[in-house]
Amino acid sequence: MSKLKGLGKRLDARFPKALNAAGSVLAPIEKLVKKPVFGCHMCGQCILHSTGMTCPMECPKNIRNGPCGGVGRNGECEVDHSMTCVWLKAVDRAGKGRWTDELYQGNPSVDWSLQGQSSWINTFAGRDHHERTAPQWQRVELRTKRTERDDEMRSGSRFERLLRDGHFVVTCEVNPRDSADATELIEYVRTLEGFVDAAHVSDNSFATPKMSGTIAAGLIEMQTGVETILHMTCRDRNRLMLQADVLGACATGVRNILCLGGDYPTLGDHPEAKPVFDLDSTGFIRILKKMRDEGTFDSGRELKAAPRVYIGGAVGPTAPPLEFRPHRMAKKLVAGADFITTQLMFDMDMFRDFMKRTVDLGLTEKTHILVGVGALPGPIAARMVDKTPGCIVPEHVIDRLEAAPKGKRRAEGIKIVVEQIQELQEIPGVSGVDIMDLMPDSWFPTAEIVEAAGLQDRPEPACAQGR
Repeated sequence: MSKLKGLGKRLDARFPKALNAAGSVLAPIEKLVKKPVFGCHMCGQCILHSTGMTCPMECPKNIRNGPCGGVGRNGECEVDHSMTCVWLKAVDRAGKGRWTDELYQGNPSVDWSLQGQSSWINTFAGRDHHERTAPQWQRVELRTKRTERDDEMRSGSRFERLLRDGHFVVTCEVNPRDSADATELIEYVRTLEGFVDAAHVSDNSFATPKMSGTIAAGLIEMQTGVETILHMTCRDRNRLMLQADVLGACATGVRNILCLGGDYPTLGDHPEAKPVFDLDSTGFIRILKKMRDEGTFDSGRELKAAPRVYIGGAVGPTAPPLEFRPHRMAKKLVAGADFITTQLMFDMDMFRDFMKRTVDLGLTEKTHILVGVGALPGPIAARMVDKTPGCIVPEHVIDRLEAAPKGKRRAEGIKIVVEQIQELQEIPGVSGVDIMDLMPDSWFPTAEIVEAAGLQDRPEPACAQGR
């Protein structure tokens, strides 16, 4: 095979027009064969072998490295409930095919310039992605977090240093407001000083426009004593703007970035908006690591000053396929993620199962995992969250909220999340929690939760680096 590819490259170098002509002839034939059988979208860089012979371009988010966290409990796609998640099919079929192991490799981002071309010719000529495909994650020697040294500091952020020191870290979600005035946001964040180690700044959460998260994070860094973890989604930016926003954010003091795919626009209040999804989150992580560690843009162009940033990825422990979730997380670690944040967790039994798989794979020794938690204000909100793709609220939790007097249901919600935090502190491999406000416009119980859990005295990192 290597000799054949070598021949293809030599022919492409000498006779590119001839290969282009052959591709023009083969492309319609390829489409005729692959479209009805595999759902082929003619991306020009076929990865059917690594996706159980299921075309990943059927995914509305163009995800090339495993299912997003929005898969419903019955396997339905969060965008189109009438269809089964493409990656759920891929994982199932890969286990029955000849190329099972390729499911665990890192597929590179789509090269949109190849769209509509013959992938057969592109593979033969070496024009496609194959030389950029990362190996199966099990074959990569990931850095062990327990052997990290101070001179290996990624960003020097307080958040990074606390995780390195082994503290149980407390973060929370901060949602930019529907306003061109940041005063209210800044005043709220100041009330969190001393209660949290860092604040996640969301990026058009729930696919609804807010103040720019990049700008909001910069203002928080400059005007408060709270460090930020900036969320950046692939939904609203192509790879050009993602890289530009990384540089702008780091210039204002941001040193922690969580790379996300993002909710699809149809889930928000602008369903007519066109999504971008130029990259998937794994591809974004890879580019961000390249910017930081190699000092270049994805194109290879040199940066004058590389961003010092701690890179995060997300995982959905309760979204199908459950067995594959740790493996998708491992792909993100290979791509360059330094820490992982989970979706909202309420089903502790399911989370323990996820952590057992993660421990068995040795991944808790390779990364820091923060668990998303939140106080449910009542049974109605609990049932709404339970209907959110990727989130599961056990019936016994809803029963507790219903049994509480109406005037005390929020207090019961806080009590439940405090109990969850106490349980999480005892689970091996959990490095902290991320407290999310489930009524982000009207109820802000983070400080109360932290106090009730006995976590209000936040530690200082032992390492002297940072701000």
